[in-house]
Amino acid sequence: MKPSIARLFQVRGFAAVLLVAPLAGGARAEIAEKIAARVNRDVITKTEWEDAVEAGLQESRTVIGAEERKRLRGQVLDRLIADRLIVQAAVAEGLKVTDAEVSPQVEQELDAVRQRLGSEKEFVAQLKHEGITVDDLRYRYTEQLKDRFLYMKMMNRRQRELENTVEVTDEDIQAWYAAHKDDPLFRTPPQVAARHMLFVVDGALTGAEKAAAEKEARKKAVAAQASLKRGEKFEDVAKTLSEDAATREQGGSLGTFARGTYHEVIEAAAFGMKPGQVSDILVSPAGLHLVKVDQVFAPRARTLDEKIKQTVPGQTADGAPTTDIQEVSVSDYAKNVLRNERLSKALQAWADDLRSKALIVKSAEDTPKP
Repeated sequence: MKPSIARLFQVRGFAAVLLVAPLAGGARAEIAEKIAARVNRDVITKTEWEDAVEAGLQESRTVIGAEERKRLRGQVLDRLIADRLIVQAAVAEGLKVTDAEVSPQVEQELDAVRQRLGSEKEFVAQLKHEGITVDDLRYRYTEQLKDRFLYMKMMNRRQRELENTVEVTDEDIQAWYAAHKDDPLFRTPPQVAARHMLFVVDGALTGAEKAAAEKEARKKAVAAQASLKRGEKFEDVAKTLSEDAATREQGGSLGTFARGTYHEVIEAAAFGMKPGQVSDILVSPAGLHLVKVDQVFAPRARTLDEKIKQTVPGQTADGAPTTDIQEVSVSDYAKNVLRNERLSKALQAWADDLRSKALIVKSAEDTPKP
C-alpha cells in the first residue's frame, strides 16, 4: 500500500527551531474533517495530527509499543498547538509570506513526491486515488510552507529581540566553568615532549635490497646508541647522524604532542617512558628510530584563555548539511553555552505565555487508540 501524497510531504518536513517539532499542516481544514484541537480561531485536524505522528515515526525509524505511541501522540499534538500559536503570533505582528517566496520550494516538493512514487504515471494515479488534483496539492503545499515560513520569521524576530536582553557576566562564566572544569572537553590530554633520530629505509625497496638497507640503517642506529653511551647529548647526536631533515637541526625535536600526532610506534615508546629515557631501536615505515622523552605532562584543567575545538553545524550553497571545526577559548565557549541556555529559556517562556493566553480545546479523543 502506497503512502498518501500528503504523508510523503510530511516525511520531508523542515526541522523546527529551538522549541517545537515541524508543522504538520496549514491552518485550513475541510468541514468533514474531524478536529483534534481548536487553537483560538484555528483548528488542527485529526488528519494533520495522524500525518505528523507517522512522519515522526518514519524519521526516527524505531518501533514503539502502545503506551509509548500514546505518549508520542499527545506530545505531537502539543507541539502542533505550540506551532500554530507561533504562526498566529506572526500574523498578529503583521508578518507575511508571499506565494513567490514559497513557490520554488513547492515545486521542489512536488518533484520529490513524483520521484518517490516512481514515475509521473504513478503520481497521477495516486492523485486520482486520493481524489485531488495537482493544483489542489500545490495549494496545500503552498499553505503549509507559508505557515512554516511564518513560523521561522516569527522565531527569528523574537530571538533577535530576546538576544539583546540576555547578559552573561565574567562571574557567570567563572561559576559555570568551576562546575564543568572536570569535563574531558576542558582537560588537556596526556602529552610528552620528545626527540627522535631517524635512519631512513626506502619504503619502495623489497627483497634483498630492503634487507640490505635495513642492515645499513641499523648500523647507523647502533652507532648513535654508542655515542649516547659515551655521554654525548641526544640532540647533538641527532644533529650529526639523524636523517630526518625536518627535525635534525632542532636536535631531533618532535615538540610537545598528544597521542594521534605521530606514528604509533613512536608514540608507544614516547608515552611508555620517563623523562630522560631513550628507547631501543624502533621500526616504522619510514625506517629506524631512536626516541628520547624530555618531559611528561599529565592531564590538567585548561585555563579560561586556552583554546578548545568545537564542531559547528552549517550548510553548503545548495543546502546540504556540513560541519566545521572551530577553535574558541574556554571562556567564549562557556559564554556561548550560557547565552544559548538563557535565550532558550526566554523563548520557551514567551511560547508558554502565548499558550497561557490562548483558547485551546482538545477533542475528547486527544489520545486516541494507537
